[in-house]
Parts: sequence; structure tokens; C-alpha cells
Amino acid sequence: PDPVYAHKLQELIGGAYGELTVTMQYLFQGWNCRIEGKYKDLIMDTATEEIGHVEMLATMVARLLEGAPATATAEAVKDPVMAAVIV
Repeated sequence: PDPVYAHKLQELIGGAYGELTVTMQYLFQGWNCRIEGKYKDLIMDTATEEIGHVEMLATMVARLLEGAPATATAEAVKDPVMAAVIV
């Protein structure tokens, strides 16, 4: 258990250059792609891959919080993103 590292990893999920940001950018580009076929499929497939990255990071954060001391976890949940993962 390492709630401090879990806190740092959550930045990779939803930070300014995090996986959620990248996912939304690819989804937006894919939905607005006017060229049907392989180019739109490529963009949407990339967006789908980014969703998988979010899942992997969220799992890593949850596992880093398992078995962590209650005081350390209580400190970590002051961040709303961490609170959403723990609950």
C-alpha cells in the first residue's frame, strides 16, 4: 500500500495531460471526422485504447490504496478524485 504514490498516479488519470483528457480529445475528433472509413476508425480505435489506459491507472490507484493505514487514506481522500476511487 502506498497512498502517496496513488495520489501522484491519479494526476495521470485526470490531469491537464492525463488519459481522460487525451481520451476526450480523440473521441471529439472521431465524432467530428467527416471522412467515413479507415481514418475515422483509426481515431475511434485510438480513443478506445485510451479508455483502457484510464482503466489500468484506476486499478493501479485502487490497489495502491488497499491495506493502506486509515490515517494515510484519510489524508488521500481530501482530493476529490481520490475520494471517488476509494468510495
